[in-house]
Amino acid sequence: MPNSTHERLTHERGEPDPTRWLSHAFIALLPVLACFLGGATQKWGEGIVVALLGLYLLANPPRFSLGLAINLVLMAFLISAAFAFLPASWFFQPAWRASYVNDFGISLPTTLSPQPWITLTCLFSFVAGLSWLYVVCAQQLELREARLQLRLFTAGIVILASICILFWLRHAAPPFWHNERNFGPFPNRNQTGNLFGLTAIMILACGQDDLRKGRNRWILWSAALALMITAIILNFSRAGIGILVAGSAFWLGAFSLRQRSPSRIALVISFLLVLLTALLLFGGQTLERFHLRNLGSADISNDFRWRIFSDVFQLIRDSPWCGIGLGNFEDVFAIFRAASYSDRRAIHPESDWLWLWIELG
Repeated sequence: MPNSTHERLTHERGEPDPTRWLSHAFIALLPVLACFLGGATQKWGEGIVVALLGLYLLANPPRFSLGLAINLVLMAFLISAAFAFLPASWFFQPAWRASYVNDFGISLPTTLSPQPWITLTCLFSFVAGLSWLYVVCAQQLELREARLQLRLFTAGIVILASICILFWLRHAAPPFWHNERNFGPFPNRNQTGNLFGLTAIMILACGQDDLRKGRNRWILWSAALALMITAIILNFSRAGIGILVAGSAFWLGAFSLRQRSPSRIALVISFLLVLLTALLLFGGQTLERFHLRNLGSADISNDFRWRIFSDVFQLIRDSPWCGIGLGNFEDVFAIFRAASYSDRRAIHPESDWLWLWIELG
């Protein structure tokens, strides 16, 4: 009883609980660590992240359920992923499976997945991802605690962007970062651009909240936003700039309309004009990728991404309803590349939803 009374008084006084603070810090900074370790795209990096998550679950398991409906949906995902280990003869036999056996002389296992050992490792990763989703969604947070987690995560990504810029200036990179432009932790620059673009929107929210409450921390968030814009430009990804501009306009527009203040609306418009001016002045080759000078002659069919989509839907049509099994997209898709044929391998279908559709059905 004394301990419960002390916890209640501490909560009422707003004093921080060290245990809860450590929990908030872990939830906020584990994704930052995963991003730093090359997006955990290599098994050793993924193993570190999953091991830390497992230790956290042992020490602090979820205390609340997300409800029967969501639990059934998550269970359905797991069951769908496990279908890959059932006999392939139970399902529709696709032409690509016969092609591997007859044309290439590759002996495939009897399971639905042509590479069950890879599917098994991906299944472990999938379970870890769903566990992380459950942990984050099952939290019972006050508004102050939610803001703390978001601020910690945003600050961590700002530090990561600073590290990326420093390595880029030194023309170096950690040995576990693998990408074409030698910038950022992810193999695909669009992943880095998405991360930095979304973080820029969160920086705006943090700065606006501090400015509204009269805190001087908005100055630090302004500097962080300038650094994040620099990282987005150096990353050479259109996705990052698109998210930055569209997200900033949406967030600030919604905020100004909610306030219904002409002065705030004018301030928001001025900020967006300054942001666009900065992008036009310093965007360089990154902004040139939008082909703003010849929009009239742009042909969407010439975009490589849409050719990938065309071949991806052909793979979906020629596969069983339950998918091809986790981890098999890259190898199976290779024989479907007609419109998107090139000398570079396609390691993903340019869409996470299509990726899920292909491998899980």
